[in-house]
Amino acid sequence: MASAVSSGPSWSPGSAEPDHPTGVGPVGDGIRHRSPVVVVLSGPGGAGKGTIARALVERDDCLALSRSWTTRPRRVDDAADAYVFVDSAAFETRRSDGGFVEWNEFLGFMYGTPTPDPDEGRDLLLEIDVAGGRQVRDRLPGALFLFVDAPDDGELRRRLLGRGDGAERADARVAEAARERRAADDLGYRRVVNDDLEATVELVAGLIHGHRASNG
Repeated sequence: MASAVSSGPSWSPGSAEPDHPTGVGPVGDGIRHRSPVVVVLSGPGGAGKGTIARALVERDDCLALSRSWTTRPRRVDDAADAYVFVDSAAFETRRSDGGFVEWNEFLGFMYGTPTPDPDEGRDLLLEIDVAGGRQVRDRLPGALFLFVDAPDDGELRRRLLGRGDGAERADARVAEAARERRAADDLGYRRVVNDDLEATVELVAGLIHGHRASNG
């Protein structure tokens, strides 16, 4: 069962965030809000945040996923639309032109989130690392910040190896995950443990629903 933990209240499937119902109707349930909601989804590689992000967008017509740019090579398990894969020169040109709302170097590769231009009436989902989340928080403190994590480091390493990472890179990512967790806690992220994909998607959908309601 998935669970969410933060420095404030805790949530789990079947419970409700105070004053805001969760899991009621589809995510894109017609809640009207004054301005677009921005949702930041972060977490270590292998935690499942990319799969969760795609599931949320597929079920929610009011949510648009921003495709990050990266200079890392495409992996065999990457979805066709997971990233915009570019070389270092193209990335640097866009960065110099101010084309990223945030950018960061991670394990030798560059990642950047294009300056958002969501369709009118749609909220924006950013799948970025915690360092990028810090930059977004400086600009958009009212965004919803969620940190998706694996149940433990052993499970995280197993998932990384299963998706094709070598042992050395998997160990580096597990070590980096510990630093990311501390940084996420410092920034006030809500932590979501992904040990059941379907339940986790439902939980995150409920948190987005509640955030929309509180901004409506």
